[in-house]
Amino acid sequence: MPVSFKELGGSPTERYTPGGFLGRRQFLVAWEDRDAFAAEVLGRAADYGASPSLSYPGKASVFATSVAFEPFDPDSLDPQVLANLTEGLNTYRGSFAKATVVYRTLTLRDRPDGPDNERDTQLTYRMEHDAELVKLSPRGWQWADNPGLAVPDDLELVKTVPVTDHLLTWRQVIRPPWDAIRALQGKVNRGTFLGCPEATVLFRGATANKLFRGSFEAGASEFCWEIQYAFRERAIKFDGQVYGWNHAYRDEPPGWIELTHGADRLYDLADFSPLFQPSGSA
Repeated sequence: MPVSFKELGGSPTERYTPGGFLGRRQFLVAWEDRDAFAAEVLGRAADYGASPSLSYPGKASVFATSVAFEPFDPDSLDPQVLANLTEGLNTYRGSFAKATVVYRTLTLRDRPDGPDNERDTQLTYRMEHDAELVKLSPRGWQWADNPGLAVPDDLELVKTVPVTDHLLTWRQVIRPPWDAIRALQGKVNRGTFLGCPEATVLFRGATANKLFRGSFEAGASEFCWEIQYAFRERAIKFDGQVYGWNHAYRDEPPGWIELTHGADRLYDLADFSPLFQPSGSA
């Protein structure tokens, strides 16, 4: 049953920033309805479906992210004697609470060329740069202006290979794909992934954190998960081609060549799409 409320004067307040829209609305609710109001605004993990939380009127990509309560009239306190700090709280029975709801822009999917995430979950994208230094043997190389001049065997030939860390954060996940995470860690992409050629992206692993939801009133709170996936792209540009994690530099003839061990490679190829599907989905 929906909680009765009244929006207070001076609400809403709105800000437009480079990081997105920020809004704040204030409501008056019965003191005893605080938990139910929070659950109605933020949703319950078990009932999750229509949206991550209530959206801001007129802005489909802005959602409620937090709710704060305080006594609307501090003087309406119902005095009681508390023997210790775990016995109870101040109560304003029969009075009202002021509820402050904060709304933020939450893009459900940052990159249109990224993986398909579960409906109504949020998949954000960030990237960071780094570099690896790869020592090459001088054998097989020659001076462009004088090919007949010998290249010293002790020449320190170092190639800087830029690498890119692709960080995908998947929020509001009810059933994380734990088995897929274990199975795919340490493998490289089969086919194109985030626009990167095959075998150039290594799945390094995941970090998972709980996102608490709902009213917290009955035992342990329901929660969903925030999972950050770390992928590292290693795309070696050489002689007009792009080489990935399964390639190593060979002296004679010089070039980047894929290494094999029978039918095995240094890194197995894998489809990464199960990382973005809930556990138990076919």
